[in-house]
Amino acid sequence: MNFNDPSQYIKHNQAFFRKFKPIVYRDKPIIGHTTTSTEIITISINPCGSRVVYSRTDKTIRIYKSYTDGLYDPITIEDAHLKSVESISWNPKTEFDFATVGNDENIKIWRSLNGSLVNIIKTELKNLRIVRYSIDGEILIAIDKSSTILIYSVLNNYKLIQKFIINEYIYDLQWFNYEHSYFILALHDGSSPIYEINNDGEFDPKKDNNELYKIKTIIKGHRSSTNTIAVSPKGSYFVIGGSDGIISIWNTINLLNKNVITDIDQSISNISCSRDGTYFSASFEKNSNSIIYDNDLCIKMFEIPNSESGKFTFNCVYWFPSKTEFVYSSDFGTTLTLMHKPEETRTGIRPLNRR
Repeated sequence: MNFNDPSQYIKHNQAFFRKFKPIVYRDKPIIGHTTTSTEIITISINPCGSRVVYSRTDKTIRIYKSYTDGLYDPITIEDAHLKSVESISWNPKTEFDFATVGNDENIKIWRSLNGSLVNIIKTELKNLRIVRYSIDGEILIAIDKSSTILIYSVLNNYKLIQKFIINEYIYDLQWFNYEHSYFILALHDGSSPIYEINNDGEFDPKKDNNELYKIKTIIKGHRSSTNTIAVSPKGSYFVIGGSDGIISIWNTINLLNKNVITDIDQSISNISCSRDGTYFSASFEKNSNSIIYDNDLCIKMFEIPNSESGKFTFNCVYWFPSKTEFVYSSDFGTTLTLMHKPEETRTGIRPLNRR
């Protein structure tokens, strides 16, 4: 096939995604809830793709093992926080440990092998809603509803090394692919400032640093709040989704805007990039299925079926870091769906010899 012809390339990729097959997972409800009374809030996949974790509005965390033929052996953590878990982040130095926050004062570290709680970091704040490990796993950042940012040294037993406040509501934070050097925020005023950590390039986890951070630059262009950010796994670009319904794509080398997508006039709720950055998905706050776009052409490749947002939560899509597959919240947020590549045969039934 002649991929020098863009139309042929588009047809090939659109046909590729149309062959994907869904496997739907319906969680067993906990006491006081039904299969449809609780919705998925956020999803996260560990760096090697062996575990899928997500939270629900019933305050549970669900952990699945990921095999080549599907998701198995679900573990349920009940009452993980005082309120529902809004943010999950994997420690990139481990396969099994992840952090959560749930609108209370605690950052909790869990082990996905058995769902055990291995650490609690108690903070002075009351409504933590975002948590993010840095790419190298040396720093953990937590953010509350008042846009207070807490920076912890993971290597020094999660010692608090910096605290500062942003004068705009923070919707998202993502790290760039430079260990722990840079992170970017999505703010209510439509801007996305990029912060540099420790401008001398030498982060000492055993020392306090009153000048640990500084603004490197500010990305502007959206007319209203920026809601979500995704950095491509290869680090060549990042994508910002705004409440103005605009998706903007930026080059990480020169920080110039490379393209804009405006084909759906709805607030963007979630952006996620595929493992090699060829594609990214965009989810919307209401009445629309999530869409997969080609990064270079910024053209719609696939509309993800049954992926509209729920009554209380927004739809989210997350790609596996090790294969061109993804999971998403489906049936208006009540179920989880795995979309797998067409060359693989899966039934969703666990093989008898699986251990």
